[in-house]
Amino acid sequence: RGYRISPRWKSPADLQASAITIDPVYTSGRQGCLSRLRMYETPEGRKLPSVTTILSRSNPRWESLENWKERQIALLGEDGFKQQQQETLTSGTIVHSLIQHYLTPPPDQRAPPILDNEYSDRVQCLWESVEPVLEDVSDVDVIESAVHHSSLEYAGTIDCIATYKGEKRIIDWKTSRRKKYRIEDTFDNPIQLAAYLGALYTDVRYPETARPTSGMIVVIYEDEPASTFTLTKDELEGYWQEWLKRYTDFQHVLKHGALPANPLSS
Repeated sequence: RGYRISPRWKSPADLQASAITIDPVYTSGRQGCLSRLRMYETPEGRKLPSVTTILSRSNPRWESLENWKERQIALLGEDGFKQQQQETLTSGTIVHSLIQHYLTPPPDQRAPPILDNEYSDRVQCLWESVEPVLEDVSDVDVIESAVHHSSLEYAGTIDCIATYKGEKRIIDWKTSRRKKYRIEDTFDNPIQLAAYLGALYTDVRYPETARPTSGMIVVIYEDEPASTFTLTKDELEGYWQEWLKRYTDFQHVLKHGALPANPLSS
């Protein structure tokens, strides 16, 4: 996913939006949380951790997630698990690309995609799930665009900034095999959205007109209409505080190779 910004304004490509995986800075005898880090690289050679990397490595449930992965491998086999993960990743990437191309033209020039690849059936179902939501999206300012925080030095890719039902929002598209009934069911997604918005407000490449004060997470399914979870300014500010805590924990991981000890667990 390359760096792209709406033609409403021009901006220098200060970041490469395509993430690269590099060996971590702290490698001596350290595995687990620091085994691999997903980074963004600037033209000057600075490597910034992605929002998703920070959230995953600062997640207190990280070991539980690794245990779940091991159970899935035991159930499906390593090749079967890899294939399932690859299909999910590929389908999600294709859907993001379809949404991008659908929303880029003016609303009166939009057209549904034509699918002709091995993932067509699954992607078609995902598209039918999200298409009704897209009909209410207009005035697209930013789509699939890199952003970085000027002082905290992290980076990520914003899916979309646009007007949804009359209000400008930062929007994140997610695919899921399981129905999400509450925003809590989306786990770290609201924190991720707050991190992107916080970075946007410090990134000088984006004008003030591109700064929304509300957000929306859209969860896309194969077999039913997408779920939409909207977030107010106050809610995003609350999730921003959670992000700062996770960011601090990530710095602790980088320095010590583990999350801070929980004083209540002893």
